[in-house]
Amino acid sequence: MPSARRRSTMLYRRARSGLVLIAVFWLWMLIGAADFIASLFESPFHAALALYGLGALTLVSLLFLPICIAYLVLNRPVSTARNASMVQTAENAAHSDEAGHGLAPVIRMMPRRAVARGTDLTNRAAAKWRDLAS
Repeated sequence: MPSARRRSTMLYRRARSGLVLIAVFWLWMLIGAADFIASLFESPFHAALALYGLGALTLVSLLFLPICIAYLVLNRPVSTARNASMVQTAENAAHSDEAGHGLAPVIRMMPRRAVARGTDLTNRAAAKWRDLAS
């Protein structure tokens, strides 16, 4: 499960994408849907099916619009002041990587048993390769 901040950002982006899709759908309905339906009048079944589908999509888009707006409002991205402090801490972390301290917390997080077992496996594999080479 992603962290709350990442989940909030993800929901914000999904809501923004939903609003873009709704806008594209309504622009297409205003500009090109009439030509699309007129081209289907050769077959009454296809015309009725298209009208039913467009009607359903219209209702769905009208219901989806307030949901997207609510998600946009409730999941706003982090403020610029907090972003600046995050960028500064990321730069500090990058500078500590250059000094060779970047991987130390990750290595320390491994249990001692796993470190010892990994070393043991590495030594056995090296001995096997030495035996095969000789």
